[in-house]
Amino acid sequence: MDRREAIARTGMELVAEGGSHALTHRRIDQRLDLPPGTTSNYARNRRALVIMVIDQIAAMADLRGGDRDRPLPNTVAEALEQLVPTLEATIARGTDIRARMSLSLDYWQDPELHTLLTTESPIRLKLVAEAERMLAGLGVPEPEKRAIDFIGVMNGLLFDRLAGNGVRGARVDPASVLGAWLIGIGARR
Repeated sequence: MDRREAIARTGMELVAEGGSHALTHRRIDQRLDLPPGTTSNYARNRRALVIMVIDQIAAMADLRGGDRDRPLPNTVAEALEQLVPTLEATIARGTDIRARMSLSLDYWQDPELHTLLTTESPIRLKLVAEAERMLAGLGVPEPEKRAIDFIGVMNGLLFDRLAGNGVRGARVDPASVLGAWLIGIGARR
């Protein structure tokens, strides 16, 4: 891992642990045991540092578990075989999702940064494209419209497990939710 990536990953970890206010050049330098001011050479100001973290989060986003050679699912059962383990792995990893959620909330009044985290985010664009391909393969009508809904459902499942009721209370069953949703929108059984 090069220094730029180490700085971005550490920034992401700081945000996941303590919110965006925990993201500082100094804290990154300290955590990585770098000479003071090193992080500033890679991100001149806070905004540049936040964008570096957003890019790192985007690099980690994946809907189907990173196996590009695995064929797209043809049935709801096959989709669940791919989606549920990927969701569980994302939850286990957690850091990037917590950081994305935290930054999305903390920067909702900053149109440029919030847009990078939501509607025009490299994260969202990548996931929506993957979802659209998967839903088309499942025979879902209008997969381009349903892909956005699908990402919303996945975000809800992630939120429940990482920051919501599922942290300490009863967990939502992702296979039941995703299966019912896919069947409801016309996916091939």
